[in-house]
Amino acid sequence: MPVIDNLTSFAAVDFLSLTKEGGECLVIVVAGSFVLPRQRRSLGAPLELCDDQFAPPRTDAYWGAPEKSSLRYDVPSAYARSATDILLHGRAWAPGSRKVTRSQVTVRAGTMEKQAIVFGTRVWYRGLVGLSASDPLPFESVPLQYEYSFGGNAPSKYEARNPVGRGLYENAKEALDKPLPSIEEPQSLIRSWTDRPSPCGFGPVARHWLPRSRWAGTYDAAWVEKRAPLWPPDFDERFFQTAPQGLQATPHLRGGEPVVLDGVSPDGPIAFVLPSFRLLARCAFARRREKRLMMLDTVLLEPEENRLVLTWRATFPAHRELATHEVTTVRLLEHWEDVP
Repeated sequence: MPVIDNLTSFAAVDFLSLTKEGGECLVIVVAGSFVLPRQRRSLGAPLELCDDQFAPPRTDAYWGAPEKSSLRYDVPSAYARSATDILLHGRAWAPGSRKVTRSQVTVRAGTMEKQAIVFGTRVWYRGLVGLSASDPLPFESVPLQYEYSFGGNAPSKYEARNPVGRGLYENAKEALDKPLPSIEEPQSLIRSWTDRPSPCGFGPVARHWLPRSRWAGTYDAAWVEKRAPLWPPDFDERFFQTAPQGLQATPHLRGGEPVVLDGVSPDGPIAFVLPSFRLLARCAFARRREKRLMMLDTVLLEPEENRLVLTWRATFPAHRELATHEVTTVRLLEHWEDVP
């Protein structure tokens, strides 16, 4: 198995992978965990390292049973990511923990921004002209998970964009006294039980959900006969991006970008600057040496854990060379060093 000599204070793992063309490659992933400020602070103040560094997961993790809950952590084994995923795990909080019936959540990182309107519990009731939404109940906090966004899995209907959500009903009779989504896109608020808005979320999109599954390619009889286990010819590397639309930064973030989180803490907005590190990975095989600057491809915001996790990645071609791998060294570049 490959060996990593990790000279950083972060956690480092490796994955063996295959490119679309079937070439073997070695994927190096480094995750740095930082203490996330609980309230607004000077944008110039650097973030401290967490005592415990969050190791990149080796398997996918869900919030509950995989078939009944949304994805929490996506295993970062992809050989390529063309954008930086910005992800948020947390809750929508009422200011000062004083209950409200409606709030707004904003995530801003560099030039990327995504907002959501969050409501207390509402149900459809029978009004004068069909079903109407009840007034939202007061809440202190609501989990920012796809389970609280539009979606569902009715007997004869399936919301492929979010099968674990709420609000999808077959008819008015079924919708009566049933809940509406609590998390909605500001530009497409639900007005009728027949509305089918885009699910609103901040966490990773599972592989089998739309729109991500659209990029996976075609796995038919021809693939089984001529291509398996390689990626199909129409596979698109956009499949590897896990963040929802609006939270995929192209080009990649580099560190140093301002971040503002609003509505995710009872203490008020959180503002800081992304830590800026340049990581170099050097891969040694028996017959060659290669080094690459690692790309920042995931920003994970976890205010409930008081944690920010940055993930960097580098991929080395290693077709028919994995058996000759000696060591991969990961280190920080000094400020005076040129980028290789």
